[in-house]
Amino acid sequence: MSKELTNDLITLIFNTSQILKEKARANNKAKDCSFLHIHTLHYIKGHEGTAMRDVADYLHIAPPSATSLINSLVKKDLVKRIIDIVDRRTVKLRITPSGAELLKDSFKKMSVIIEKGINKLSEKEKENFIIILNKIAQ
Repeated sequence: MSKELTNDLITLIFNTSQILKEKARANNKAKDCSFLHIHTLHYIKGHEGTAMRDVADYLHIAPPSATSLINSLVKKDLVKRIIDIVDRRTVKLRITPSGAELLKDSFKKMSVIIEKGINKLSEKEKENFIIILNKIAQ
């Protein structure tokens, strides 16, 4: 792949990501939450009782950064820390009802934007797009 094509692809990925980030924050409840907050809530919701280390690994960030991120979500009452009864050194994370609601609202907004873009594609292009994204993600 040429350097120019690679640069164009990087720009497109950044632009698409920025659009999704802006739309995720468009609703008033999400104004104080970043796209990373929404992404973290999504992970925790799908992995109830996950540990802080798992969040750091999933997001590819250092554990202290994960702690800071979770602290901000706890302050906003979007995530709860649960002390493990068996091992008090272990802290599990759980999404709160307000966190689940924020996540749901953000995904609704992002879905509308993605559907608008995807609907510009033919059925074959949609299939290829999904295949390509899966390959890149792996």
